[in-house]
Amino acid sequence: MDGLLDTGALENDPSVIYLLDRDWRFRLCNAAWDRFALANGGEKLLRSSMIGSALFDSISGEVAGHYRRAFQRVLDTGAVWQQEYECSSARVQRRFSMQVYPVDGQLLVVNALLVEAAHPGDPFPGIEGSYRNSDGILVMCSNCRRTKTNKPPARWDWVPEFVGSRPPQVSHGLCQPCYEYYCARL
Repeated sequence: MDGLLDTGALENDPSVIYLLDRDWRFRLCNAAWDRFALANGGEKLLRSSMIGSALFDSISGEVAGHYRRAFQRVLDTGAVWQQEYECSSARVQRRFSMQVYPVDGQLLVVNALLVEAAHPGDPFPGIEGSYRNSDGILVMCSNCRRTKTNKPPARWDWVPEFVGSRPPQVSHGLCQPCYEYYCARL
C-alpha cells in the first residue's frame, strides 16, 4: 500500500499527515493527528477510529465539493496541489498550509502549521440574538468559523463562544471571502 512512503518519518513529522486511498478512505494518520485531535477536544477523531473511514463522510456541501474536485485533480494529473486555510479554536488563531501529493494512486496530505497565536479577541458581543436567523439557526462559515449576523448589512463575525462551545441549531455555509477563495476559482 505505502511501499514508497517512509511511514516512520511520517509518523514522527510534526505536521498533521494522512493518507487517503482512491475511495477517500483514511489509510494512515500520523502521531501529530492524534496530538491535534486531543488538544482540540477531538477524542472521537483519533486515528484508531479514523483508519478505514471515508473522509467525505465527515465533510459536506460546498467544502466537500471543493476538496473532492481538488483531490481528484491531483489523482488525475499527478500534480501536487496546495492551499492555505484557517483552523482556529475559540482562543487560538491557526493558519495551515495543506499540500496534497499523489503517491501510488493514493493521496498524501500534509498540513503544516504556519501561524499559531492567541486570538485577538471578540470585538463583538456573543449575543445569540444578533446571529440567529428567523428560523433560530446560527450560520457559521465551515472554513473560517465566523458567524453570520442576522441584521442588515450582513457580516461575518468571529465569536469565540460559538467556536469554543458550539451552540445548538448551527448550520454551515461559506462566507463570501472563503467561497471566493476556495470554490469560485475552481
